[in-house]
Amino acid sequence: MSSFRRFFREHLWRYLPQNLAGSLLLMLAGLCQGALVTTLKFVFEENLGMGVPKGSDAFALAAQAKAWLMAQLPAASSLRNGVYFVPALLVAIFVLKGLFTYSGTLVMVRSGLRATQSLRERLFGHLLKQEPAFFQKHPVGELLTRSVNDVAAVQGIASNQMAEAVREITQGLAMLITVLWMNWRLSLAIFVAGPLVVLPIKKLSQRIRKVNHGNQEASSRLLQRLKEVFSNIRVVLGFAREPFEAARFHARNEELYRLGMKSARASALSTPIMEIVGGLLLATLIIYASKGIQAGTLSGPNFFAYLMAVYSFYDPIRRLTKLNNEIQVAGASLDRVYALLDRAPELTAPAAPKSMPAEPAVLRFEGVHFAYDEKHRVLNGIDLEVRRGETVALVGGSGGGKTTLVNLVPRFFDPTEGRLTLDGTDLRSFDPRELRQRIGIVTQETLLFMDTVHDNIAYGLDVDRALVEAAAKQAHAHDFIVKLPKGYDTPLAETGSSLSGGQRQRLAIARALLQDPPILILDEATSALDTESERAVQDALETLMKDRTTLVIAHRLSTVQKATRIVALKSGRIIEQGTHAELLEAKGEYARLHALQFHA
Repeated sequence: MSSFRRFFREHLWRYLPQNLAGSLLLMLAGLCQGALVTTLKFVFEENLGMGVPKGSDAFALAAQAKAWLMAQLPAASSLRNGVYFVPALLVAIFVLKGLFTYSGTLVMVRSGLRATQSLRERLFGHLLKQEPAFFQKHPVGELLTRSVNDVAAVQGIASNQMAEAVREITQGLAMLITVLWMNWRLSLAIFVAGPLVVLPIKKLSQRIRKVNHGNQEASSRLLQRLKEVFSNIRVVLGFAREPFEAARFHARNEELYRLGMKSARASALSTPIMEIVGGLLLATLIIYASKGIQAGTLSGPNFFAYLMAVYSFYDPIRRLTKLNNEIQVAGASLDRVYALLDRAPELTAPAAPKSMPAEPAVLRFEGVHFAYDEKHRVLNGIDLEVRRGETVALVGGSGGGKTTLVNLVPRFFDPTEGRLTLDGTDLRSFDPRELRQRIGIVTQETLLFMDTVHDNIAYGLDVDRALVEAAAKQAHAHDFIVKLPKGYDTPLAETGSSLSGGQRQRLAIARALLQDPPILILDEATSALDTESERAVQDALETLMKDRTTLVIAHRLSTVQKATRIVALKSGRIIEQGTHAELLEAKGEYARLHALQFHA
């Protein structure tokens, strides 16, 4: 239960006053149940004349309470008549119980929802702090399951089920006091059956929690399978692989079914255990009542009232047993949530970050090595200097390390050895968020959000429409935007799929133009454009790159001929660098690649 203690300490504690108020209201509702059984007992004994001798302590106490209540009523009130008084009292108890239950439940549900809201936001914020490599190791389906399904399970416990637990515990305690008051000797004898319930339920709880850990993992895998299929539906349909994907989905779904049945079997065992114990309890009471009535020491109505009290005590215990199963499921979910929250990001901000230079003059790679793991070394001793106003193009075959090299600049990864500096300061000395705010990135794979065109260009910036339109015009996107159904207010489909590849690319370029960063990273930024659009956007990019530090990854060598310097990489090493003309004359790797593309 350590996860629940943490959740209470870190999230529910701030709502302690509301929880105490809600618990008090639910306790009053539980006490009303005890008052209800006591009132019914009094009805049997006095109004119906069916009880034990009226000189008994129990009857005397009830009679005194009735006399005091009637004395508070006006003299002319019809409720002073015993025929009306007790029924009115019963109605009042039911009304009070309903009001206390409703009010207490709402108060506790509100605090529970607020607590899980803060947990969900904390989890999402923590995930955003993780390094990119984290998202390569953890599939999106898993993260979705933990952020949505697991937190939803905790939300049920913290709100409705917590209120239900307080209500049932209070009612159980109230009825415990009532049955002890009615017949404490018999009640103590009945409680000997407690271990018959507690020990098996404890074993079942451990089993349920263990099974549900596996159940949640299987659910994550199933969700990931769905995401991959729907994200790549064109591939599935284009290759006519629907039966193949249906079979794979069936295998995942079958795994989830098996684990679900294991959990169901463990949960379902609690009901027969409680039923067996309840049957033994009833049998014991009937034997006791039969002997007592035959001996004249127990009246039938008195036994009936006691039986109602025992049932009112047994019923919340039975419901709490069922609630315990749900708590174990939520416990497994909460364990998974805290497993993510306890993970420290591998790339962290320094305790006292240095301020970023407003207009950095030199970006330098100094003896940079990088490896994803021991077997996959990507960069091997990169030394490179890029000055402000320079455009350095990185070229080479696939696997040469171009993308990895530029990913070190915004600190998506840190070098295994060596360092990157801005004006002589190690990038690890800056706050990563501040560093990334000064870098504009346009990638080959342009992903947009399901939002308006305006908000995709502005993306998180509170700027005037005029600035957004100016950036769009520079990126040669304005003309096609105004032709959309709602212009800049047109909502886009998921990943911007309602636009062509070239249109999506121009929106991404407009986004970078609006940010106006001192450092630019262009990863095949014009690859999705037709010849006419490429020429227009290339002009815009040349304007954008002026007086900025720019790194360009290009496979189409026609786009980098005007670069200040071209750097050729192979096997993670710089093998040559120079201008377009210099490298062609050198007849090295760049000249070979150029010849392949232009059939020279």
